[in-house]
Amino acid sequence: MMTDETSRFEDAVRGHHLTALEQISPKARAQLAQRRQAALHGTSTHRRHRLGYAAAGFAALCALAIGVQFRSPPTPGPAPDTISASTNAVPVRADSLILDQDPDFYAWLASSDAMQVAME
Repeated sequence: MMTDETSRFEDAVRGHHLTALEQISPKARAQLAQRRQAALHGTSTHRRHRLGYAAAGFAALCALAIGVQFRSPPTPGPAPDTISASTNAVPVRADSLILDQDPDFYAWLASSDAMQVAME
């Protein structure tokens, strides 16, 4: 049961809607109709974007491949023999050689006692 005021309001709104529809261009109406049909049928109108994304990804991959080919290989540094020969020789103490060769020392470093000593 509609009141007289409600029906007048609905009639006014429908009139404004029809006026607005008359002002829409035919091209826009056609696009709206296509999108409505696509929405009702559950199809997407943006399939061409997927192809665009694939093309952009392929182009980025090709650019990366070309960039890797043009990258110059790293130049090798001087040989280790050259480095040691060019620097001043530091005398090596016998004590440090013994510590370097002692496996018990490294086992002690891995123990819990080493952590306690390091905290002190």
